[in-house]
Amino acid sequence: MKIAMIDPSLFTWPYDKALINGLKAQGHKADFYTRFLSTKDQGRGEADIKEFFYPCFQFEFIKNLPSPLFLGLKGVAHIFCMAVLLFKLKTEKPDIIHFQWVPLPVVDQFFIPFFKKIAPVVLTVHDSSPFNNNPKSKLQGMGAIKIMALFDHLIVHTLAARKKVEGYGINSNKISHIPHGVIGIENIHTNLQKIEKTKDDKIVILLFGHLKPYKGADVLIKAISHMGDEARSKAIIKIAGKPQMDVEPLFAMAKALGVEQNIQWDLRFIGDDEIQDMFDSSDITAMPYREIDASGVLMVALAIGKPIVASNIGLFAEILVDGEHGFLVPQESPKDLGMALEKLILNHDVRKTMGMNVITLGKSIPTWDEIAIKTGDMYQRLKS
Repeated sequence: MKIAMIDPSLFTWPYDKALINGLKAQGHKADFYTRFLSTKDQGRGEADIKEFFYPCFQFEFIKNLPSPLFLGLKGVAHIFCMAVLLFKLKTEKPDIIHFQWVPLPVVDQFFIPFFKKIAPVVLTVHDSSPFNNNPKSKLQGMGAIKIMALFDHLIVHTLAARKKVEGYGINSNKISHIPHGVIGIENIHTNLQKIEKTKDDKIVILLFGHLKPYKGADVLIKAISHMGDEARSKAIIKIAGKPQMDVEPLFAMAKALGVEQNIQWDLRFIGDDEIQDMFDSSDITAMPYREIDASGVLMVALAIGKPIVASNIGLFAEILVDGEHGFLVPQESPKDLGMALEKLILNHDVRKTMGMNVITLGKSIPTWDEIAIKTGDMYQRLKS
């Protein structure tokens, strides 16, 4: 089967790549349409990528334009690129058109009916609360729920997301629950030697990935102040990832709470070649998110084998067992988060046992081949 897969802004490259590789292993052909890439971008040079959206926007002088001007120009470019893609796919004649994201629903809604005349059109709903309730602009958020009804079929990653999308009025027959696979499953460790610590070593708690408001970095910073003196003296919070929000209030908060010395900031794009070492050198993964369905960060963490402390929502709540793989805590509760982290910081044996449990959990998640088979079966039903 010939598939046109589309992620205009390359929001979820690790997921996209793993799914494409799984589909190829099942004998399908997938062309992946995304934005023009800079030399630092994930996916640069990959064989299946077709750099198509937002020409020139990979250059720094464009990225450094004032935000309103940048977003305005990108919106115009998006309209042009969607129109050109429509004509291209009329020529290419794929069997399935699969959107991973629709980054500008208020515009994209006018194109989807025309794509449907070429082939069945699928959308993966990565965020059942569009853009995790934090679009870059009001315009980006407009129509984000309404557009779901225009697709022939939707994919969700969690049962909670399925229920939420059904609540938008989408017929359940148009929704498939297909899990998110583990990222880097081939690197799952067979032992946990790297988490061994002496009693005097610092315990590194990692908050990883693009830094956005929904990820709760502020909640994690506040959590330090709720720890006892012993745990606080051992704790290092490592916040690693490229900011997509104003970080000055976070710096000010850390200073006001007197916990600056407990935080390491690594605010930059983290390349694929650094990710495993970053997780290996940490002891606990923290995900105090305000909103989430599935999480690519969680799916990396499952391949590494460190205890996880996460909000009791979304995929965290569906697959993590509180007290077995780490701890699940209420959203927006720095006190509960601090208490959960303290239990892990002060108990090496608990960290080790929970880390082993995380590895076992990671190995139980469907493989990308299994996910590709489910996805291919869904494609076939749409073509029938």
